[in-house]
Amino acid sequence: MIFVYYSLLLFLLSRSVPSVALYSVSSSEPLFPNQTLVSSSLNFELGFFSPNGSNNRYVGMWYKNFIPSKVVWVANRDRPLPFKDQLVSLTIGSDGNLRLLDGARNVVWSTNVSMKSKGSTAALLDTGNLVLRDGDSGNIIWESFDYPTDTLLPGMKTGINVKTGEKQYLVSWKTDIDPSPGNFSLGMTPEVPPQPFIWNGPDPHWRGGQWDKSKFIGIADMDMTYLNGYNVQQDIQQGTTYFSFSVSNNISFDYLFISSEGYCELVDWDDEVGEWHHGWKAPRDRCEIYGTCGPFGICNASALPICRCLDGFTPKSQEEWELGNWMGGCHRIKELQCGRDPNSAASIALGGIQNDYFLKLSQMKLPDVSTYVPFLDAGDCQDWCLNNCSCLAYSYIDTIGCMVWFDELMDIQSFNISGEDLFLRLAFDERDEVSLLVETEKT
Repeated sequence: MIFVYYSLLLFLLSRSVPSVALYSVSSSEPLFPNQTLVSSSLNFELGFFSPNGSNNRYVGMWYKNFIPSKVVWVANRDRPLPFKDQLVSLTIGSDGNLRLLDGARNVVWSTNVSMKSKGSTAALLDTGNLVLRDGDSGNIIWESFDYPTDTLLPGMKTGINVKTGEKQYLVSWKTDIDPSPGNFSLGMTPEVPPQPFIWNGPDPHWRGGQWDKSKFIGIADMDMTYLNGYNVQQDIQQGTTYFSFSVSNNISFDYLFISSEGYCELVDWDDEVGEWHHGWKAPRDRCEIYGTCGPFGICNASALPICRCLDGFTPKSQEEWELGNWMGGCHRIKELQCGRDPNSAASIALGGIQNDYFLKLSQMKLPDVSTYVPFLDAGDCQDWCLNNCSCLAYSYIDTIGCMVWFDELMDIQSFNISGEDLFLRLAFDERDEVSLLVETEKT
């Protein structure tokens, strides 16, 4: 697929006369289509806009004085206004809420704060955060940072609260000219350790791997270039998991966004050349699409074909596999010893039950759906898995601890750089065969 970088960045402000800049919105000073609300440093601007080719009008926020600009937040993405309605306004209602009104004075969008406030005002901060302040205390009672659309700015967070069910995800535009919610969303999972995902509707589309307290280990090139200011906060008792980032290295303007085509991209402004620089992006190749090689399959973007079965496994359908349809995955060739009946013919032929063993696979993107086992060191982690017949694999990372897998091993990649060690459980009587296979692959 070809991704048009600037298609989401370009937009047309729906005004025919030069705009008048405001620094706040109040009940006595609403915002009209020929006006914009600006931050004090003039970094951000909020107003009425219409995407190229659209007949709809929205209230949105964008970078001011940057060409091409970028809409980073949209208020009424679910309820657009007709472009021909020139009597729309953004104002403070009698209950203190910020409201978007159509020409007939119907409420199209509202901050919907339950606490009534007199004399409240709305302002745009230099961070790109639209805030509503209580008229008496001056405290912030609502902020746009809590309601992201498709873009994450420095200081914003994306994640989930499992106790309340609140998902603070980035949701793509439907198309390049339609800001309504699209098919793709970006967020964090609440598991331990947490992972970032792109979903296509309810289905996983891309996975960034487990958080090791400094990086996501499923992103091969997430080195120090991308580590600065990246943070994951997880509170198990409160049920919250959030990701955020902050600017560094004298970069003034960064943003992370999810496109209508399902790409997540990190973008920053390059002052020297006066243009946006498109940096890290995912997914970048077919191996980064979730589950390309199916259960117990492993993907290597540098190999041909890109998919193969894990050692000790074979394709479920050789015919489909040869056609390049790998998502059916692989299945185990020989039954594991653990849990096997010692009186079975297979056990007797082997001279009794032999322990399974673990094959070390290096430079791996670890599988999805791990279970965290606390308070174990590397040796205990192996023993715990070996003594649990349902445990199919394990990995021990100093900054995470012990992770084990019970279900189908899904979404595994082989990296040329970075990656982690995955220890795969195999039957004892496969030991010599797999060792020979591994040595052959190395040569």
